[in-house]
Amino acid sequence: MIIAPSTNGLRKVNGQFGEGNKYGRGNPHARKVAQLRTAMIESVTVEDMRAIVMALVTQAKAGDIASIKFLLPYLVGAAPKPINPDEIEIDEMKLEARLVQEKSQEKRRRAFTIPALQD
Repeated sequence: MIIAPSTNGLRKVNGQFGEGNKYGRGNPHARKVAQLRTAMIESVTVEDMRAIVMALVTQAKAGDIASIKFLLPYLVGAAPKPINPDEIEIDEMKLEARLVQEKSQEKRRRAFTIPALQD
C-alpha cells in the first residue's frame, strides 16, 4: 500500500484515508443512527404502515402535491432522464461504437470456440 502525504494527514494514492489519519475513522454517529432505525422499525407494525400509506393516498387523491410527489416514485419508479436534443447525435455515435465493439468481441469469442468432439 502506497501512502502519499496530504494536507490533513496521510492518504492512500487512490485518495482514501490511510492508517493513522484521524479523519478516516468513519461516521461517529453510525452506531447511534443504526440503533434509532432499529427502534423505529420495531415500533411500526404492518398495520401502521398500511394506515400511513392510506393517509398518503387519501391526501394525494385530494390533490396534495407533496403526497403525490412522494408516492409516485415508489409506485411507478423514478421519471426517466430527459433527452438532451443537443446530444442526440453523440448518444447515437456512442451506441454505434458500443455495438461495433460487442460485435467484434462476439467474433473473437467464436474464433476461440473449441468444436465439440465427435464420438
